[in-house]
Amino acid sequence: MKAGIENGKIYDAVNQLVLQAVPATARSILDLGCGSGSLGRALKRRSGGDCRITGVTLSEPEAALARQYLDEVIVADLNEFESKGTGSYDCIICSHVLEHLCWPEILLRRLRAGLAPEGVLVVGLPNILHWKQRVQFLQGRFRYADYGLMDRTHFRFFDWSTARELISSNGYSIVSAVADGGFPQGGLVRRLNPFAEIFDKVALQLAPGIFGWQFVIVSRVGGDLGSSES
Repeated sequence: MKAGIENGKIYDAVNQLVLQAVPATARSILDLGCGSGSLGRALKRRSGGDCRITGVTLSEPEAALARQYLDEVIVADLNEFESKGTGSYDCIICSHVLEHLCWPEILLRRLRAGLAPEGVLVVGLPNILHWKQRVQFLQGRFRYADYGLMDRTHFRFFDWSTARELISSNGYSIVSAVADGGFPQGGLVRRLNPFAEIFDKVALQLAPGIFGWQFVIVSRVGGDLGSSES
């Protein structure tokens, strides 16, 4: 899991859509569930080193690796994490971490205090109703796995509607919400089809909840708070 080590594995991937969603102007960034620091490293490279990045992970081995690239790494359980006292950030990243928490709503509310006045929250969430998973459900299969949409460390599951609701009901105003995925095409067909990218784009626009395997949501502080305790 992004919040620490998943089944003994160190998280060392860069989510490209999340990377693109982080404003190029962001100079202070908090990466929750930073893994080995790979995303932070990419952000540093993109800015020419002109940004300060604080990472948070539950794993000491991940923290040791992340400290090679990030300015600061905090070892903490995100179920109990509060951004108060850690600084004010132009961007806070929650890339595939909220689904691992018992109460992601509580963390989202706590993070409001850590965002600068014009700061943004970038959230990446897996889509439990991606078309491949729908096929599994239709076949009567609800099987946990070591990784992916049915990762056994996921406590919460979201679709296109509930992913956006999670953000908007906890004191944020959504700036953008996009799905990442595409129209189902075989590898050979995709390479030979000159319209493959167009099919992907249209499919994601018409049915993001079916063809998107993840959602990336950018938001700012604002909007109504729900009734959950903070």
